[in-house]
Amino acid sequence: MTYEEIVSNTSSPTLVLAGPGAGKTYLLADRVKRLLEAGVDKNTMRVLAFGKDAVQEMFARLVETKGFGLPIEALPPIATINSLGFEIVAGQARRFGLRKADLKVQEDEDVKCLLFRDATLSICLPIAAATEARNCKQVGECAEDPEEPKCRVCRKYWDIMAKCNRVDFDDQVLFACRALEEDSSLLAEYRAQCRHLLVDEYQDINAAQFRLLALLAEKSVNGLFVVGDDAQSIYGFRGATPKYILEFRENYPAAKCPPLAHSRRCHEGTMSDAVRVLSTFYKEWTGPFPLEYHTEPGEEPSLWQMPSGIAEAKMVARIARRFLSEKMTVLILVPKKDFFPVLSRRLRDAHVPHDCPVNLLSPSSNGRLEAAESLLRWVREPKDSFLARVAIEECLNRGAAKVPGAAKGGSCKPETIANRENVEAEVGRLWEAVDRSTDLLTSLRAAAGKSAALSKVLSVLDALLDAFKEEAEDSGTSARVLAQEAGIWPSPDSMSDDLTEVMSLVNSAQPTGPRHAQLMTMRKAKGLEADVVIMVGLEDDIMPGSKCDDVAEAARLFYVSMTRAKQKLFLLHSFSRPRNISFGEDLTHKRRSRFLDAIGRKSEYIDHD
Repeated sequence: MTYEEIVSNTSSPTLVLAGPGAGKTYLLADRVKRLLEAGVDKNTMRVLAFGKDAVQEMFARLVETKGFGLPIEALPPIATINSLGFEIVAGQARRFGLRKADLKVQEDEDVKCLLFRDATLSICLPIAAATEARNCKQVGECAEDPEEPKCRVCRKYWDIMAKCNRVDFDDQVLFACRALEEDSSLLAEYRAQCRHLLVDEYQDINAAQFRLLALLAEKSVNGLFVVGDDAQSIYGFRGATPKYILEFRENYPAAKCPPLAHSRRCHEGTMSDAVRVLSTFYKEWTGPFPLEYHTEPGEEPSLWQMPSGIAEAKMVARIARRFLSEKMTVLILVPKKDFFPVLSRRLRDAHVPHDCPVNLLSPSSNGRLEAAESLLRWVREPKDSFLARVAIEECLNRGAAKVPGAAKGGSCKPETIANRENVEAEVGRLWEAVDRSTDLLTSLRAAAGKSAALSKVLSVLDALLDAFKEEAEDSGTSARVLAQEAGIWPSPDSMSDDLTEVMSLVNSAQPTGPRHAQLMTMRKAKGLEADVVIMVGLEDDIMPGSKCDDVAEAARLFYVSMTRAKQKLFLLHSFSRPRNISFGEDLTHKRRSRFLDAIGRKSEYIDHD
């Protein structure tokens, strides 16, 4: 199919296979413009993107003069799939025991984990059921069975969430599907708004999102127009899978699935190597397709082996400094965030301006300061039950109210673990008394007289509240309570270490300049691009990793990372790697990633800084 045939097709469902830099955002925006010009009512059209950034990009493309220059009032609704789900749920809040007023999304993953544990222990199920329930709900394949333990956990979890008038990220879509399936008039109303349903990043949907899209498109499948690339499906941890692209014709038998066979970002040298990796390890791939390149020819990616992780970091700094000075953009990609400290240090040493997405404190200092922050956030809003829940957990983990056994590892005695789980179950049962007029702290006060552990927790929390009152007589009380009662700094040395470390980072000379390099994990780099991309840590026990259970997805992640590069791509691996970063048994003579082997060229050994 030609571009004109693709963008204007309304005679069948359409899946456009659009690889990296193919121009999919332009395609979707162009289709919106053409539908509006053809007289399609904007209120019968929905545009759905995967993330908020993609929504903003689509909006900008449609309204900016350098894009299509459409007036804002002419645009159809543009949103994420989950925000559409929230819209449906909010309108049907009572159906789920919720209130439309002040209904919000609970997005804190730590809170979510605690609530699943509370739900599980409060109904006397083994803690493993919490993980099973959370994973099942995140994947989105919910077939409720009242006798199934994980389903019982989810029901209890939803009960806790309803008490606080909250839904989580996944519930937005799960509840929306349930509402539509149970209410035919509601379904008809939303189907009328989705006669033309445009969906971006189709490879990123999970089972629940597929279910929602299928419900909305069922009566107007010829208006279904989705764009995706199974080669870029990298979110398996949340249930995203290439199968919804691979099975598109099975789900929509009349569908047309043309490729958008253009490369407007990568030159042929980069794409050829990326294709070799993917073709070797992802056999079901719908591609590759012969591409029309809209870029200048470039050099093939550089494969370099460095003597050590430190030498690798120094080379990264050298490359970044050189190309930033040439007014090029630089993206540094790592398999995991453990690489950030050494890279950031060497970039600072080389006076290379850069953004690092995580703080660089040591794990011990970071843990103490995060605990202090959690307690201080709760002190400001003591009636917030979710903040209170985190504060209770911090009290159980340290200080005067500490209950040993939180890690539940092999070094803990069975009786220690049993006692900890009993206390955790007591905390879980606190939710029974929570309702619109009773918050978690109030429930804790009522239960504290019956439990020594809960009584100690309450004592610490009350001490914090008293210490931080505006009219507190002794300004040093708050610090003393945090340090001693809450156990944030059990010794002067620990407080000194944290303050010294924070100040050293604050006072360290962060290089400045008109351009800066971006440090990013590979999984966070999707949607980005740069003139120069540097990928590090490419040993086999790190990428894909010795414990990787989906090498095909790891290969897709590698492909996505490679195809961020517009001009130059550097692929670095090391002869040696310290234990805190390496997953394998060997710390020297590290085998390079099998993905580099698939490229078919030897690595050049670089033995100088």
